[in-house]
Amino acid sequence: MRHTVLAKQITGAALLAMLATFPLQAQEASPSGAQRASRAELAERISTLERQVAGSALKKDARAKAMAEVAAIKARLQSGDFKVGDRFVLTIRQDSVRSDTVAVRDSLKVSILNIPDVTLEGVLRSELDARINSHVARYLRNVDTRTLILTRVSILGAVQRPGFYYAVPDRPLSDLVTLAGGPAPNAKLTELEVNRGSASVVKSKDSKRYLKEGRTLEQADVQSGDDVHIPQKRKINWQLAVQMLFILSSLTFAFINFLRWYYDREV
Repeated sequence: MRHTVLAKQITGAALLAMLATFPLQAQEASPSGAQRASRAELAERISTLERQVAGSALKKDARAKAMAEVAAIKARLQSGDFKVGDRFVLTIRQDSVRSDTVAVRDSLKVSILNIPDVTLEGVLRSELDARINSHVARYLRNVDTRTLILTRVSILGAVQRPGFYYAVPDRPLSDLVTLAGGPAPNAKLTELEVNRGSASVVKSKDSKRYLKEGRTLEQADVQSGDDVHIPQKRKINWQLAVQMLFILSSLTFAFINFLRWYYDREV
């Protein structure tokens, strides 16, 4: 599997500003903050949340969400972002340019070229480029590497080829349907849903706006392991409808005849 697309970089200042003002209600499904935040930005987010918790402005539910987010960010800072099965595209520039897909193994290590493996334990997404470059530089000279993390999602429902797919994070949400072979004839694309376990990441009532705005997977906070569901349009079973109408008409006709017979008898 070959890829040559490079991820767009988010400036640190813009990302820090986004984290500092990120509304608590938007963090319900993913309390860990922006996906490519640096350690400094996540630490600043923790400070902001802890100040909010220490104050009296937050209501009970918002306070609980803030505390959950703090715990999730701290766990992320300690354990890193990568899990077994994650993949990223590695582009290597030396005498020529080549790209390949690298998979994270059960030891959280990855194999690169013919050099010793490198571990991604404790590494954030924002630190991946630096970690890979530093590791490669220990063994090879004049080599530049770039990475593009892929998002693993299951695409289910009204699509031609339901299943598990790896998508580029800066791809629009609507492209997920194309990735799964296109929509089925009865697909309701504007009611797309994204779920993470029992939590809703993208609700059907919001998906129409997200699709219209062209939001990417990363902007919608879609992460590896999420389920994308394309609902089906409700079909009218005309045969059953005609049968029910016939039965209702027959019952009505029988009831009218019974009333006629009853009143005729009374007279």
